[in-house]
Amino acid sequence: MSGQAGAQLDSEYYGLFVGSGINVSYARPPGDDGTAIGRYFREKSAPYERWLERARPGLDAFFARLAAEQRIPLVPFSKRAEEIHGVIIEDVDSSVLDLGAEQHFRRYHRGQPCAVTLNGSGRLPDFQTLQLRFLVSTRVRRSALEPVLQGVADILLRAHSGV
Repeated sequence: MSGQAGAQLDSEYYGLFVGSGINVSYARPPGDDGTAIGRYFREKSAPYERWLERARPGLDAFFARLAAEQRIPLVPFSKRAEEIHGVIIEDVDSSVLDLGAEQHFRRYHRGQPCAVTLNGSGRLPDFQTLQLRFLVSTRVRRSALEPVLQGVADILLRAHSGV
């Protein structure tokens, strides 16, 4: 069995995974009753679960503020959503050419909220994994998403260091 130690947190407006950033392969030891792998990952994931629980109040307040200010068109995370290429308008890096993204989005969008998944792994120490997911009602600019991802990373770092 292979995987990454980490923890998932789902809240009203977001879902978040934080992990070790290291995939490990763990073989069942001889004579194991089938629980060794689960015990291993539970033990290694426990610090991440505690970390996210410490960060949760700050994260919930951050997303509640984003929803109230309407800086991005957030939709409650529990809603049914579509995953469609083109929901993110690439306006930050001019080397990212996403020709046809708008046409693709218009063609396939059926009016449901859209999932946005952001990778913030470079924002945490020791190559730890950060995957942020939330729903929006319409297309959103990458430049509007960057401060959200950085805000989440900042909250996680404060909770991790105990500040």
